[in-house]
Amino acid sequence: MLATSVRRSVVGAVFAFFGVSATPLLSQSQTVITGTVRDERSAAVSGATVSVRGTAIGATTNEAGSYRLVVPGDVRERTDSLMLLARRVGYEPVTRGVMISGSASVDFVLKASTLMLESVVVTGTATSGRGRPELSGKERSRGAPVPRDAVPTSAKEASPSSPASFADRSASRADASRVGGRRGGGQDQRPGVLTAASWDDAEHWSQYSRFLRRARENSWNPWGLDVGQGRAQPVRRDVRQRSQRRALDVGFLVDATGSMGDEMKYLQSELTEIVRRVRAVEPDLDIRVSVVFYRDRGDDFVTKSLPFTRRVETAVSFIAGTSADGGGDYPEDMNAGLQAMMRQNWSRDAVPQMLFLVADAPPQQYRGTDYTYHEAIQDAAAAGIAIYPVAASGVDKPTEFLFRAMAVMTGGKYVFLTDDSGVGESHEEPDISGYTVERLNDLMVREIRSYVAARVGGRKVAEAR
Repeated sequence: MLATSVRRSVVGAVFAFFGVSATPLLSQSQTVITGTVRDERSAAVSGATVSVRGTAIGATTNEAGSYRLVVPGDVRERTDSLMLLARRVGYEPVTRGVMISGSASVDFVLKASTLMLESVVVTGTATSGRGRPELSGKERSRGAPVPRDAVPTSAKEASPSSPASFADRSASRADASRVGGRRGGGQDQRPGVLTAASWDDAEHWSQYSRFLRRARENSWNPWGLDVGQGRAQPVRRDVRQRSQRRALDVGFLVDATGSMGDEMKYLQSELTEIVRRVRAVEPDLDIRVSVVFYRDRGDDFVTKSLPFTRRVETAVSFIAGTSADGGGDYPEDMNAGLQAMMRQNWSRDAVPQMLFLVADAPPQQYRGTDYTYHEAIQDAAAAGIAIYPVAASGVDKPTEFLFRAMAVMTGGKYVFLTDDSGVGESHEEPDISGYTVERLNDLMVREIRSYVAARVGGRKVAEAR
């Protein structure tokens, strides 16, 4: 994720979560942020990058692990808080928040990345008619090299061929961010480029329980959500009986702020293709589509909605007519987007109802907000609407916690984009092992058809794939 403006303000509750304090004002013209980066054994980490998310501001640690960031005065005029990202090849990246009312001291402790012991195997390299190799899937394994020709030719980087390659790619994207670079800008924006994986926490509850324990230990849950902590009990999947009518309502709720610029064009192409493909392979399915774009307060719009429609061309035109713009700080007004989406005219008798939430940032915690993700989760679960969050680049651990909670509490799945397409900034590795990577549009078409088949019956998903 490469944002074109500094993210404006993160509310006090979020910074209480990060636990970062600021020292008194240094000067009226600039703010200086200093600190150290160390490993788990308290040894200095030299050569680590500490950057301000959404900007080109960054610094590299010296041999003592120290860094110094200077935030210009014009930034202070637009925001009172920043998100800092520390990363180094071979370590897991760490994000922290800081208020910029004056000089500040922020220290980081980096943990050795478990990905150093892993590599990736891509299976299936048959060439498609458009000249790109077909990706039939990717599995995490130990010690196996990756065939160079198994990567989509649209990717700007090769797949990992050494244990540290995932961290290498993360570092290179951070470098590109500091110099204003943008990955994927000249690539083919036809569908079939973005890569992703899906994960069903309800089907892997023991692994999810371990994630919940780590979330408690690392304060990844500032959202006030109780997702089975202390009790290994997944949420009920179905609150409705199977329907005799083959009908589907599918909503797309999309973050349309500037930070989504790297992936927005691709997502528009992919979503358009998904709608068309589902219609083509399920000709007797009564499909209605609704699309809601959201940004943040102070932007050209906060929400922009297309009510449910059976006209595919209408949805396609609406998706193509919105570009990524606005935003400025890390969180966006997702709560307003959720409210707008839940107020759409969802069918009362269509049992398969799905909501794909495509975003790269958590919701703003505006005071006095009557409708939040809490209400959206409750309403979706009560109405039988399964939420499938789609995590784009920029999603951190607290946001991963929220997205996975939204999925498991409504009977959906967690979907996350991966680095394999070469589009966008680095996608942080989820706290998941054993997942399979494939093309996003193939994944979403299969998930939609599987969800429908489980609730109204009909053709097996393997047919007409």
